[in-house]
Amino acid sequence: MGAGFTPAEEKLFFATADAVQRKLAETRDSGQALATVAAAFERFDRAFDSAPAAARASVACRAGCDTCCHERVAVQAHEVLIAAEHVQRHFSPAELETLIARAARHRAAFVARDPAEAAPPRTPCVLLRGGNCSIYTARPEACRAHHSNDAAACRTNLEQGNEAIDVHVRGVRGRMFAVMLGIDQAVEAEGFDDRAYDFGSALHAALTDSLCAIRWQRREAAFPDECLEG
Repeated sequence: MGAGFTPAEEKLFFATADAVQRKLAETRDSGQALATVAAAFERFDRAFDSAPAAARASVACRAGCDTCCHERVAVQAHEVLIAAEHVQRHFSPAELETLIARAARHRAAFVARDPAEAAPPRTPCVLLRGGNCSIYTARPEACRAHHSNDAAACRTNLEQGNEAIDVHVRGVRGRMFAVMLGIDQAVEAEGFDDRAYDFGSALHAALTDSLCAIRWQRREAAFPDECLEG
């Protein structure tokens, strides 16, 4: 396992990977595989709840604190499809139209970016609404894994365009990443798309092309190469 993980975090990683892979292997209907992965997201909540009380008490994140929602998020295909399914179920036609337009602008800017740019400009997530995540229960893994111990320091980092101040919550961060990596390893082990995508760009593709989900179910690359991160 990666350096910096405690024995308990390593145990959590392997337990998560084994359990999720076993459930995916038992899922005979490829159309249910995404629901199986989405159900595994509950493991983030359980991992947080079992973290040391002092670490949990030091978390400064609150509703309306949106600085981390200005980071460019790299995700795997299953995370995008879970988010897109949530949007299609819960957004009104007008809300969906607005989101697709916003995601289209994001995708165009992402495709036109200079890959050599060391620090791309930070922009709001296309799903940010009034300072809050509009798909909170279906948010990506990286969003679930991030917790800060200093909201003011997060704002300073955003304004300065860097991560000069360490805001990570020790005792929580490792547990969250153990779950995240465990889920991702299980998905990869079962042959599903494990490429890293830009969230906003891939979300636009998922909302405008129903074949993205079908390709994922077939264990093919879900989204176009232009949506790839990096």
